[in-house]
Amino acid sequence: MSYALFEDEEKLTRSFATRDEVWKAAERAGLVIPGPEGKMVLDDDFEIKPCEADPNEVVADPGSDFTLG
Repeated sequence: MSYALFEDEEKLTRSFATRDEVWKAAERAGLVIPGPEGKMVLDDDFEIKPCEADPNEVVADPGSDFTLG
């Protein structure tokens, strides 16, 4: 099973092997914010969801976690 970061139903990142890898990509992109009681959470409308790995994914630039939509 692979995971990615989604906004609503749009897949924003490449596929990752674990939820933790997606979380770290969201942190690098500045999409993790302090939530209630100081716990870090994903910014509004973002969520980590299971997805099918796509061998044809095109990333925005080399080293990027985000895909071209």
